[in-house]
Order: sequence, then structure tokens, then C-alpha cells
Amino acid sequence: MRLIFIRHGDPDYEHDTITEKGKREVELLTKRVAKWKNIAKIYISPMGRAQATAAPSLKALGMDAVTCEWLQEFYYHTTYPLDVKDKTKAGKSTMCWDLMPEYFFSDKDFFNKDKWMRTDFMKGGDIASKYKMVCDGIDGVLAEYGYIRNEQGFYDVKEPVPNHNWSEPIDLYHLKSVKDDYPEEKTLVFFCHLGVMFTIIAHFSGMSPMQLWQGFFVAPTSITVVNSEERLPGQAFFRVERLGDVNHLINGGEPISSSGYFADVLSE
Repeated sequence: MRLIFIRHGDPDYEHDTITEKGKREVELLTKRVAKWKNIAKIYISPMGRAQATAAPSLKALGMDAVTCEWLQEFYYHTTYPLDVKDKTKAGKSTMCWDLMPEYFFSDKDFFNKDKWMRTDFMKGGDIASKYKMVCDGIDGVLAEYGYIRNEQGFYDVKEPVPNHNWSEPIDLYHLKSVKDDYPEEKTLVFFCHLGVMFTIIAHFSGMSPMQLWQGFFVAPTSITVVNSEERLPGQAFFRVERLGDVNHLINGGEPISSSGYFADVLSE
């Protein structure tokens, strides 16, 4: 099972759509998406900028899509606790992952996959239930295709497809990709947002999403590919293959947008 996450085009946040630059990015993205094979289903955030990004690809593919509320941006607010060091922030509302380094590194529980949502900061909002909504949403989609999340945190596969790595000797660091055995492997495509995509990847990886929200960036219209590794019968682990790929922009001569990033992106 292959999952492809696409961030929306360069955003006009005020009107929840994409800018003229975003439209140029989407044109190049659409040419790329139109070449993809074995797309089983497409899922979209209900937000306008994601819908505008997806529409040309849906038309090019001749496909419909499923709009999922849980795919909207993880733009949920909380409030700073009263004992925050910077008293000007005490009790004030803020987006839950828009933090300065001084505050992010002040609480080691932010880095803990089981404790981050229970910190005093996150308890100032309804963050735990929103996180559960996203996790339940992606797990529900995967369950439709026979990938059931177990208590250990990886996935049981209802109808595993046998592959050579289950029985043949394996040389160290020379696993042959099991994808070679799946010529008709299903692909699911998600048009969404940086924050919610990192939330899902953290869920897959068994880590705090705070580390991804604070430490990583993916540009508008970038694609992130996540594959299921199935090295043992009936077991799957979803692993990131590519993160924030913007080859369609580079090859098309369109500058990479830095929207959502507080530094200059590399120009090539």
C-alpha cells in the first residue's frame, strides 16, 4: 500500500484559496499526478486551498474524491498556562504548534509520544481529541484496505501478498524491495496540509508530532510518499520514502514557495 500526501499550493490564507503562484504550481503538479498509476482513491481536506489544488488533478484523472473533515489543517488552538515564563503570554490563545524554540524546549514532555498532548500547554485546548480524530481517520481508511492497527502500533494485514523476503536468505543491507512483487499495488492520494500530514506521519512512526511540526518543512504542492514495508507475513509498517519532493517545480522552472517556513528556501 502506497500513500501519497500532497500539500496545497501557495496559499492565500485570508481567502482560503491559492495565489496566482499557487495556480502555476498546481499546473505543474497536475501534469505529474496525471501520470500516476493504480490510484485506488483520492481524499481531500475540506479547506478551500486543498480543494483548489486537487481539482485540476481530479479532472485530469477523471476521478472523484472523498472529502474528509479530519484532513483539514491541524490548526487547533490552546492557551498558554498561567505559569509561563513570558507573562505576556499567560492565558493567551495560540495555535498549538506555533511555538518559539525557548518554549518548545522548555518541556521535555513535548518530545514524548505519550505525554505531549497531556502537557499543561496542550490541555489548554481540545488537542488530545483532535489528535485522536486524525489518527482514527487515517486508521479507518487503512482498515478499508485490510491494514488494521494493532496495540503495538504497527499494522496487521488481513490478506498479505507473499513475497520473496519471507523465505529467501537476505544479505545484510541488501533487501530486495517487496514492491517488485506488487505490480498492481494500490495507491491512495491525500490532498491536505503540512500540519495534519505530520500528525499522520508521527502516528505511523510512534513519535510526538511536535518534533515534526517544529523541526521539518514541506513546501506547497510538495509530495510525500509513505510505503508499507511488509517484511514478515501479515505485518506492515508505514515508512516515509520521500518527504517534500518538489521535482515538478524545479523541472518546471517555478520557484519553491517558503510559505509556512521562517527562512529562505534553497533556490536551484
